[in-house]
Amino acid sequence: MTSQEKANWIRRIFTLGLIGAAAAAGLYFAMPNGWWKGLGKAAKKSGQVNKENFAQIQASPNQLTVINMVVEGNPDSKKLQEVLEKLKKDKYGERVVMTELNVNEEPELAASQGVKKEEFAGQLDFHANGKKLEQLVGQTDPVVVEKTIDRLLAGLVQRIGKDWLPDVPGMQRNQGQEVLKVQPAEPAPPSRKP
Repeated sequence: MTSQEKANWIRRIFTLGLIGAAAAAGLYFAMPNGWWKGLGKAAKKSGQVNKENFAQIQASPNQLTVINMVVEGNPDSKKLQEVLEKLKKDKYGERVVMTELNVNEEPELAASQGVKKEEFAGQLDFHANGKKLEQLVGQTDPVVVEKTIDRLLAGLVQRIGKDWLPDVPGMQRNQGQEVLKVQPAEPAPPSRKP
């Protein structure tokens, strides 16, 4: 092997090492702080509401969020969970965010949402744009749940067409009339000097 070939191999190895170091640094700095702490732990069920993420879930912009209040061992909770899973899979998909709040794990948050654990018969809360829109308590009928979601979705969807402004008395809409063309005035003739 000539010295030039050795130099080419050294240059290639050095370049590959730099590329590898740059990729490793990019991954290291792109990952959120503490990402390695979650390795090996079971992931929390997605869509689970807690104190930390409640405000963020509630404030989903232009998206309806349905929170199912879950009490372990309660048949109404289980039935509502099945109804919501079926509706998400069959009808709504990504248009509606279906989440759960475990009443046993988050009793203060559940109480702030009006959950009474003693006489619990199932509860769904509907949120959008940071506001609580409605609440279904004791309703496990799939038809009622579906109609409520449809009605709330229809209220969220804003269809904007060309005539979206309201009619104002005494004003006419622009029907494609010609726009008035303003031209500069003729300059005044020069004045005589005495």
